[in-house]
Formats: sequence, C-alpha cells, structure tokens
Amino acid sequence: MAVREVLPEEYDELDQRLEKELPLSICGLVHFRLMRKEHLLTEKMMLVDSWPNFSVLVIIKRQMRETWLSVCFCKDPEFAANLDTFLQFASRDTSLPLYIIGCTPDVMDTLINFNQSATSCPFRRLCPDVMVYTLPAENIVPLTIPDGFKITELSNIHTENVHKSWPYATKEEWINYQITHFPSVLIETEDGRPVAWEVQHEYGAVGALHVEPEYRRSKLGSVVTRTLAEKMTKDGQLVFALVEESNPISMAFHENNGYVRMPFKFSCMGFCIEAKKKKEM
Repeated sequence: MAVREVLPEEYDELDQRLEKELPLSICGLVHFRLMRKEHLLTEKMMLVDSWPNFSVLVIIKRQMRETWLSVCFCKDPEFAANLDTFLQFASRDTSLPLYIIGCTPDVMDTLINFNQSATSCPFRRLCPDVMVYTLPAENIVPLTIPDGFKITELSNIHTENVHKSWPYATKEEWINYQITHFPSVLIETEDGRPVAWEVQHEYGAVGALHVEPEYRRSKLGSVVTRTLAEKMTKDGQLVFALVEESNPISMAFHENNGYVRMPFKFSCMGFCIEAKKKKEM
C-alpha cells in the first residue's frame, strides 16, 4: 500500500467523499473544513490509502516539532493496518508521540492486537472512549442572556483562564492557537470579567466549556453552547461534541441542549514510534 497525499486541486472531491461517509467521518470532515476555511491546510498533510476511493485518512501536522493532535478516519477495522502504516510514515522523522482522534474503539483494539507484547505496543488509549454527540441545526434553540452579562468571544488575553479551567489542557500555546483561530463564545460581566466560555477545537468538536462556580445554575452554560452552535451553523459547519461515558452530567447537559447521541464512539489514541522500534530490536 502506498501512502498518498491529497493535492490542493483535489480538496473539493475529498470534502464530498468525506461527507458521504457521515456520520463516522465527522471528525475528519469538520477538521478538514475548519482548516481549509482558516487557510491552515498548508501546515497539514492529508494522507489517504488510495484515491479517489479511500478507506483511511490521516490529517497530520506537516512539521512535527512538538506533539500536536492529529485527526483520522478509518472506514472499518479491516483497514487498521493501513492506519498503522500511515502513523509510522508520519512519525519517521520524529520521536515525538502522536495524539490521534477519529478512530472507533474496534479499530483501536485491532491496532493494539497487531502487537503481541503490551509493554512495547506503540498504541495506547489516552482516556476512556468518548461518545459522539451531534447537534442538528433544527435543534438549536437560542436562549436570552440574563441581565448583567454580555456575549463576546475569546482572545489571546483569555489563554490563561481557559488553560487553568480545562482538565485536559497541556500547553498554553495549543490553547492560544485554538482560541485565536477558531470560533468561540465568551460571556462577561458588564465590567469585563470572563465568567463562561466554550471554543471549537482544532479537531472540529466543541468543548472546553466552563462556567465560573459562582455563576453556575444560571443557564450561562446553555447560553454559551447554543450561541456557539448557532454561530457555527450560520457559517455552514456541522456541530458535534465528544463526551466521556463516565460523565453523566455532561451527557445530560448535551442532551438537554438538543444534542443527539450517535451509535458509535471514538478512541483518543497515542502512538509512539519509539515503542515500536524497541519491539523490533
């Protein structure tokens, strides 16, 4: 199998073919569209196992100077070997681990089963598998913001706030990259204090939702998420969220705000080529 990079003149066809694979391809499709809209695809490689009929897609940073999240689509576990080849190809010039989102748990299990020794397996789950929730446009019901607040958007001056509030955050640089490039909603008090926010992540999902403790139970979280969803929908984007199954509060929140659970999950995967090299020695 050859690793093939999708060319700029093929982007329209890639978009159409990913759309045909919905909802399973939602992470790859929304991420691709977001990068294209923001003119950031020059920083990415879009690798497929064949063209134009592909079964595996990996969208990954072109120069891996530091760990960055990548996005994948794998049509079925029978194509997991192709995904393994892609990740080895993408990692060939770096010892940094890759973080990947977009494959289903059965694909993840197949990748792990390729490796007989658990201690040298290059693949690992970074967190529990996540449920996929989509928000149909017809389910977005706007809410009126309570008196005493105003709606704006996040900027680089809010990087520290978001970083401290989000338990999955790593480097502030990645947080700043997201909130300065991608859609967000911020609720402030009239004197400018940030009290609630949410952002669209680079990989397409909405998340990092936070409401300051003293302002909870005032529906600010619902105002934020519905306002962001409305903004994205008007921009022609699909709205989706990833929710850990062990988080019933988040599940109920999304369902109460119109989100619909999809009949599959995604795995958050780590890949380290160094582990594979040690296995082969």
